[in-house]
Amino acid sequence: MLPITAAEARGHEPDDAPAVAARPDVDDAALIPLLTAFYATIEQDALLQPYFAPLDMVAHIPRIADFWSTLLFHSGRYQGNAFRPHADMPGLTGEHFRRWLATLEQVVDAHHAGPAAEQMKALGHRVAYSMQLRLGITPVAPFRPLDG
Repeated sequence: MLPITAAEARGHEPDDAPAVAARPDVDDAALIPLLTAFYATIEQDALLQPYFAPLDMVAHIPRIADFWSTLLFHSGRYQGNAFRPHADMPGLTGEHFRRWLATLEQVVDAHHAGPAAEQMKALGHRVAYSMQLRLGITPVAPFRPLDG
């Protein structure tokens, strides 16, 4: 079974995305704008929005950027436990993770293309898989090892 794509999670074919050459790869400087776009999309999603509404995302996005910077670029900027806040979110299901992954893939693909963009999406799947297991939720997609 292959991991779900953003289009599959939304239930239709992907929208026409900008040409790959027109989209830069993700780099450290791109993380805050990318995450801002991602959480602006989440804010419009009826399923996911209630989990983020109580948070001051403007203040929280730099911390999330540090998390992704550490995962993608080994910057070591993130110190903490990314799982802990999710343990306090009642009612999370596989569908929440499916939608989160689909949104992540959609937003990354809309803004970036390249090895780091692909790595970010793959790491998103790994993070979601791990969190679901730790929360006692059956993962929405099988574990997919990272290439290289």
